[in-house]
Amino acid sequence: MPVILGYDGKSHTEKALNYAIRHALAYGDPLYIVSSVITKDSVDKENEVRYIKGYVEAARQRAEDAGVDARSMLEAGPPAEAILAVARRVDADTIIVGRLDKTALDRMVIGSVSEKVVRNAHCTVIVVQ
Repeated sequence: MPVILGYDGKSHTEKALNYAIRHALAYGDPLYIVSSVITKDSVDKENEVRYIKGYVEAARQRAEDAGVDARSMLEAGPPAEAILAVARRVDADTIIVGRLDKTALDRMVIGSVSEKVVRNAHCTVIVVQ
């Protein structure tokens, strides 16, 4: 069954990438590396898409080099919604996300991707710290 990794190229998702590679190898599952684009301005969006494609492709290559059947996916919209949409589309068994340390106020005001995914996922969610 497919495994989804929410990935933004930052240190907390690098840890999640390492875990996702080990998980996919252990279970022989395909790994979907998902990132999202939110920018609405067309010039900024073009630059953002190029930047995101770069780090997502590098992550996919790392997974492939480790022996994982990996695919990269770039979705439009907020990260949690993008992760959940892909998970539903491919009928994922597991979603893996990293957790960024935020203050309680940050989580209360803006929430976090990992919390939104945990609350709304149809499958198992693993949060890597």
